[in-house]
Amino acid sequence: MATPSLTGRKAEVLWALPYLVDLAKDVLSEEEYIEAETTAVYLVRTKQLNDAAMKRLTTLVAPPPKQPLTEAQQALKALPRFTREAIRYLADYIELLVRAWSFEITGDATTKTRSLGHNVRRLIPKKFGLPTDLIDHLKRYNSFLFTPTKHDFTIFKGQRHRFTSREVVLIAYITMKLAERIIELSPAARLQAIAF
Repeated sequence: MATPSLTGRKAEVLWALPYLVDLAKDVLSEEEYIEAETTAVYLVRTKQLNDAAMKRLTTLVAPPPKQPLTEAQQALKALPRFTREAIRYLADYIELLVRAWSFEITGDATTKTRSLGHNVRRLIPKKFGLPTDLIDHLKRYNSFLFTPTKHDFTIFKGQRHRFTSREVVLIAYITMKLAERIIELSPAARLQAIAF
């Protein structure tokens, strides 16, 4: 039964799609993955552990005081509620960085208004000498996270919400790791992360 502090039963809150778990294992180091899983579990434990998990999440997604990370931070503070909003703002941050990176590489001004998926498809590793694994991770991120967050309202059998707290925690870790890699490679993305 749902409680006032949960979006569903504890078993539901700690459930995550295997596809997302695989992406997290591919993107994060083993230590980061274990930390993400521990953070997710702490969200449904005692108040003290929940507070520790919230502090860890808001520290992880500590932006310069800019959007969309500021909005993501606020949504994360409300976990396990507002899971869709947290994911949307995290995905918006990656989209913002990829737009800047794509424009920097291609010089095509239309990349500034195009979607994450469109811009990731334009970043061809062989043509531009980009890391294949990063582009693959971004494609997977887009197909699983970005598109469903904005367009898919399917509720899986036995769930009350589209995304669980565990999924949000994994996505937060994945997002910040991908952002770190993009910022390392792209001066334009680095500037965008500071200026937005």
